[in-house]
Amino acid sequence: MKSTIALSLSCVFLFVSTTFGQEDGFVPLFNGNDLSGWTAARGSGEGDWGAFSVNEQERAIHVYAGREANSKQNMDCLVSTGQYSHFILKLEYKWMENRFAPRANWDRDAGLLFHVHGNLKKVWPLCLEMQIGESPGDKPDANGSAGRFHTGDLFVLRKDLRTSTPIGDDKKYSADGEMKKGGSIRTPLGLEKPKGQWNEMEIQVEGNKKATFIFNGEVVLETTNFMIEEKSGEKTPLTKGHIGLQAEWAELMYRNIRIKDLAPVKEATEEGSQSETAAEPSSKE
Repeated sequence: MKSTIALSLSCVFLFVSTTFGQEDGFVPLFNGNDLSGWTAARGSGEGDWGAFSVNEQERAIHVYAGREANSKQNMDCLVSTGQYSHFILKLEYKWMENRFAPRANWDRDAGLLFHVHGNLKKVWPLCLEMQIGESPGDKPDANGSAGRFHTGDLFVLRKDLRTSTPIGDDKKYSADGEMKKGGSIRTPLGLEKPKGQWNEMEIQVEGNKKATFIFNGEVVLETTNFMIEEKSGEKTPLTKGHIGLQAEWAELMYRNIRIKDLAPVKEATEEGSQSETAAEPSSKE
């Protein structure tokens, strides 16, 4: 009987740990109860969180909860108060039914942001983005309501921010492709679960050196060498920043948001001491 009880308690502990981010050194970024530890670009934070609220039943961050379908809404950005450099971040998201003007008939669109810098009340601040979107990976780029929004695409949100990403002949991500220095890159990889089901996202980030995007267990994109390059020629590595979640005219939920902070690799100096060779990026708009 005791062994049965112990086994049952172990199963409960495992379930709670997995659900709320206590596995393998991960800690929750969202506590499931309120939005403490976050700031919303269009909210005051005092009971006003812009497009974001908490769904207590789902223990999830709910985007555009209770808003009338097709009504006009603002895009918004929810950003962590903490900053991170070397880490693994995991979360789940699922699309809900409603979409809103001015994109009521577009493919659903959102995003997971990292290395966020600058004015956190701005939509959008300087950052890198792992796209969240319901477009299939083989949908071509297009403008307006025919636009492509595919989960796993890389977006670089500032014109002087550069990364290096391998691409194939089709100009999309390819692990064995030719390295391209520039901005946003599409990936043909990754497949969403049907609307209303939870999808799993993961980003593995090594300072300014590398980011790996994993979607529903599949590596869909890797990019390296995040650098702000000024017109003057000055270069500043983007080594750390806040975490962000987008709201872009489509109802969805985010849950089980957890992070594992990884110790950065140290480099030996001439004096033999250990130090990071990382500069702080500028926070200009």
